[in-house]
Amino acid sequence: MKKLCFSLLTLLFAFALTANAQSDVIKIDLKGTVYTVSKNIPKEIIGEYLYEKKGEPKVVLNTDGTGSFQPHMVAPIAIKYWIDSDAKGVWRKKEGINGRYQYTLLIQYLDGKNGNYPVNSYDLMDVAVLNDLGFAVIYGERYKKL
Repeated sequence: MKKLCFSLLTLLFAFALTANAQSDVIKIDLKGTVYTVSKNIPKEIIGEYLYEKKGEPKVVLNTDGTGSFQPHMVAPIAIKYWIDSDAKGVWRKKEGINGRYQYTLLIQYLDGKNGNYPVNSYDLMDVAVLNDLGFAVIYGERYKKL
């Protein structure tokens, strides 16, 4: 009886872990294309990205999948973001040269006030990790030290 109870508890625990891991991946439709995305974000891309390594406009990526995107000459817009992944949550990573690679983020604008960034609309944002230079870069102009 003890073995049976132990086996059942072990199976229940394993099922709970599997269910939790799978719930991290969701599907989001962006203009007719369905993306599988995850909130499990690589640590090296978390942080504050400064325009030309100096200041505003910024992009901020928090560990909890929230942050902000600041277009030029306007206030920051709150965002939620996910990373492009396969159905198991494995990040899609484009490999480059010199140890460089790139991820694609799917972002949702939460409080955009103008027509370019409507509230609750989605967009894509690429993050390049340039290990050889010691920076992660968004839009080729916003930098964060690694």
